[in-house]
Amino acid sequence: MVDDKEEGHVPFSVVELDGGTLVGAATLWDIDNHHRSAHIGLGLVPSARGKGYGTDVVAVLRHYGFVVRGRQRLQIETLSDNVAMLRSAERNGFVRESVMRSSAWVMGEFLDEVLLGLLVQDWKPDSKA
Repeated sequence: MVDDKEEGHVPFSVVELDGGTLVGAATLWDIDNHHRSAHIGLGLVPSARGKGYGTDVVAVLRHYGFVVRGRQRLQIETLSDNVAMLRSAERNGFVRESVMRSSAWVMGEFLDEVLLGLLVQDWKPDSKA
């Protein structure tokens, strides 16, 4: 489900195909029409993690960003210890571009974030990546 009325932020619901249970939320945010870029965000309930939803959702948002919204670049920022999101992004063709050291204040400590990017010309829509 998508609500794309707001220009710079498009929220999605993540639901199971069997039964329609809400298992998370995703968003294409900071949509920049001048630079034709956007960011991907994703959050899943704990019971939905490890089931491949992350990889599927990143693939859907990648398609939406490139094909529907005509973006040139998509990017993801995630904590360096978020192995599941790093794996989901890389399975979808995203490349680690940088580590932003101590850039996130999380539960009383600074943690590193990883920036991953994908350009439309590097995306192969006929493949899984």
